[in-house]
Amino acid sequence: MTKNIVSLGAILAILALPMTAYAQPTGAASGASTEAVAKAPEASTNGAVLTAEQRVKIQQYVGKEKRPSIKVTENVAVGAILPGAVELYPLPAEISGKSDYRYTIVNEHTVLVEAKTHKVTQIIN
Repeated sequence: MTKNIVSLGAILAILALPMTAYAQPTGAASGASTEAVAKAPEASTNGAVLTAEQRVKIQQYVGKEKRPSIKVTENVAVGAILPGAVELYPLPAEISGKSDYRYTIVNEHTVLVEAKTHKVTQIIN
C-alpha cells in the first residue's frame, strides 16, 4: 500500500513539473539590468504577428545565425519593453512585410520586437 502511494506521488510530481516551469512571480521592472536570471518568457498567441510558417523560418534562421542571448531580470512577455541596451537583429529576407520588426534572443528565447519601441510583440520560441 505504501509503495503504491509513493509511486502515485512520484507520478503526480513528474506531471506537475511542466506547470511549475512557467510559474513566475510578477513584479515591477527594475531598469536595464542584465544580470543572469533564468526566466521563461510568457508566450501569447493572441494578436500574433507571424504565421506558423514564418515562425519556423525565423527559428531556422536564428539557429544558423547563432546570435548571443542577453539575460534580463525583467519579466519578458508580450507587451513588455526591452531595455535599450538589448541588441536587435533584422529578420530574414524571406519574411516580407515585417520591416518595422526585429528579433533578439532574451533569456535563451527568440522574441519578435518592434524596432522603434523595443516592445515585445511575439515570443517565437
